[in-house]
Amino acid sequence: MISTTSAKSGLIDSAVQWAKSKHGQRLLKYAASSVISTITTLILIFITYDFLRLWSAGICSMFSSACNILPSYYLNRRWAWGKSGKSHLWKEIVPFWVIALIGLALATLSGQLAEHFSKQITSSRDVATLFVAGANFASYGILWSARYMLLNKLLFHEHYVEETVEEDLVLD
Repeated sequence: MISTTSAKSGLIDSAVQWAKSKHGQRLLKYAASSVISTITTLILIFITYDFLRLWSAGICSMFSSACNILPSYYLNRRWAWGKSGKSHLWKEIVPFWVIALIGLALATLSGQLAEHFSKQITSSRDVATLFVAGANFASYGILWSARYMLLNKLLFHEHYVEETVEEDLVLD
């Protein structure tokens, strides 16, 4: 019978080993770069839509998301996947931009819909801004996993054999 303490310890040890693996490091860096992009996008939405009231929600969402495409590309390419040197136009840049523009279209549409539905519920611009920011966050959240798989398998793929972790089962 396996004790609860040793099972938890084994699970923690496995998680730590995974986090130290090449794939674990890449996924954690990808997640961190996504957090950075998300925070800057949401800040820009609040500034352009709520404070400055520059455009409609869809345009503010599109602008805020577009401002993060280039920084996101370099964060992912250089930091998460460790690529350096010149980017390949057709293997990296164009596919990344296609993925980014799909996300941008979804963010724009979700921003417009959020603004429309918020007007049905309230006249508060602050509440509408929260709806728009939430819709932007949700639209990118939906695409997050698919984007990682596409970036990992197609764009920044390295030809290597992922290291495997062999675990010894310890029975108490």
